[in-house]
Amino acid sequence: MEHQRCYIYEPPETEERAPKRQRTGKFNPQAQLSERLQTYRDIWAQQEERIQDTLEGADSATQDKIVNFISASASSSGETQFAIPTALIVAGPSIASHGPFFERLGRSITDDTNSVYVVLTSGECPNLKTLLKNLIKKVTSRVEDEDEDDVDRPSVSSRYGPKLLNYDLGHVQEWQKKTCAASIVVALQDSEAFDLGLLVDMVDLFHSWLDRLPFVLLFGIATSAESFEERLAGNSLRYLEGEKFDVTQSDEIIEKLFTATVANTDARLRIGPNLCHRMLDRQKDHVQNTQDFCDGLKYAYMSHFYASVPSVFLKDGIAFEDLAADAFEAVRNLPSFRRWVEEKLEDGQAQDVRQLLDSNESLFDQITQHIKSGQQALSNLSHSTHVLAGIREALRMSPSVRLSSIWTRAASGELNGSPLVRETMLSIKKIPSDKLVQLLAAMNELESDYFSIDLVSSQQRLDSLLKDTDAPLRTQHDVRNDSLRTTVVAQKVLLSKHKAALSEQDKAYSDLVTRFHDELDAYFTSSLIDPRTLFLSEILMYDLKSPHTEVFQPKPRFAVERALASPHDYLGCDCCTGVDGNPAALSATQPATAIVYQMYLESGTLINVSDLWSAFNAIAGDGVEENEPKTMALFQRALAELKYLGLVKPSRKKPDHISKIMWKGL
Repeated sequence: MEHQRCYIYEPPETEERAPKRQRTGKFNPQAQLSERLQTYRDIWAQQEERIQDTLEGADSATQDKIVNFISASASSSGETQFAIPTALIVAGPSIASHGPFFERLGRSITDDTNSVYVVLTSGECPNLKTLLKNLIKKVTSRVEDEDEDDVDRPSVSSRYGPKLLNYDLGHVQEWQKKTCAASIVVALQDSEAFDLGLLVDMVDLFHSWLDRLPFVLLFGIATSAESFEERLAGNSLRYLEGEKFDVTQSDEIIEKLFTATVANTDARLRIGPNLCHRMLDRQKDHVQNTQDFCDGLKYAYMSHFYASVPSVFLKDGIAFEDLAADAFEAVRNLPSFRRWVEEKLEDGQAQDVRQLLDSNESLFDQITQHIKSGQQALSNLSHSTHVLAGIREALRMSPSVRLSSIWTRAASGELNGSPLVRETMLSIKKIPSDKLVQLLAAMNELESDYFSIDLVSSQQRLDSLLKDTDAPLRTQHDVRNDSLRTTVVAQKVLLSKHKAALSEQDKAYSDLVTRFHDELDAYFTSSLIDPRTLFLSEILMYDLKSPHTEVFQPKPRFAVERALASPHDYLGCDCCTGVDGNPAALSATQPATAIVYQMYLESGTLINVSDLWSAFNAIAGDGVEENEPKTMALFQRALAELKYLGLVKPSRKKPDHISKIMWKGL
């Protein structure tokens, strides 16, 4: 046996296969679906309300300034105007966020002013005639007369005058006489995408009608107001008079949305650190659209409640009678439940563990208790991140760290004892009295039920110390209280650090800062926990990145290439399995595009179209000359589809060839 290099094990025929445990009951993955759906709707309604309030408040200051500008221009419409009132709105480089902003701005303008608001984009205005048609249609469609038969179309003839063309601003003049609108606000959402000549002609035309129509122009700018002014001609600039307004950038709005939703202390469901990190990176690297962030957050909530049966325990005021047995079985299979049970067994509580495994009522009491305590712990965690971010902002520490980054690190359990916290606490040790006053004032805004530090007593003690002094007080840890002493020993110079003598006020202030530092350090230590160690953390926090990544960061290239290379995997039919069951072999029953693509994979950099057609005809054709035009049509259609996908393109050097190119996605 020693000389043999391999051994074959052949079990005896009498040996039977090991028996398997059979499932005696049926598990229903759709258990409590209606309750979970209702819980999702209730929780997301609260988040959606916070989102709307945040979006409306993010640009409220800028919108109020623009509305006041329009109101001021409307009040001076009776005077002779030599220039069109114009607002240059710098909305930032995120083109996707311009549409929601101008939509919110339009609601504010129509609610607060007697003006008509019209939004025009470059896609619907290729030339001046089309621009005027769209402008007239949108303006005159706001007729308030209910007896009007067709309000979307302006009248093409005047009652006492000649017929008006459908791009004549006389229609707007007739409409303005009926409605007595104070101003006609025309917003160019993507003004930098408009043709320069079109903008010049539009400004000239509007200026010629300014004595009859009170136009107000709003230009949406993605780059800067200076670059936009350089594009316009000198004559057109003389016809414009207005102001520049800066809009809150998308990254700042997303930060506010994150604070109001994910990092909110009253949130009943949290998003885990991995998913938060992926969502924020996606916003930073690919898009800066607030709606995409809200959609991603909503999809995470939907995934949690639709895929997880234990999520039904997040329902407010749920009773034991409303729950099915499958919900308790799902809880018993959670990893956090297993860890919790093992801890109880190590403590010698075997009887309690047996009761939790056998009795659903006992498990329900523990679940409701730990759900409440877990939400309280997560609320303390969120509040501590707000406190840490507020301290760093009040002290103006560098580098500046956003709240979203702090919360993500805290949710992953990396913040407690981290260099970021140690640096912040060291700065508090050395803080002078003038900065401590500002810090306490900033922290008073963060005081809530989750804050265990008594700021009132610290403020009172600080006020009593500052009554008898004019200079800022300093602690014993301040570097200004340190001095260096030089001594010479055995022809060697030795430097030693000594503390300067502190006054009584500085000693009292140093004791105050030390006490405040210790209380704050204890607060961070107790609040900055690792949420994944909590019992039922899978219910309180959703952190599965797989479905979220597949939906919001799909890989269309891999899917399309695999579908074309192996159509039988997607179609699931016997006709596309190749020749004699070989999936790699080409057959006439496969789709024409798949056949051409597989031949394209086997070719070189340049492909002769004639040779490709001959190979395709040999596979897909039936050898009958009368059917050759039909086969040619299939071949041309397959090439067109591959060209649309960006897989092939005509060669410039050889017109009768096609070449491979790098596919950049759909």
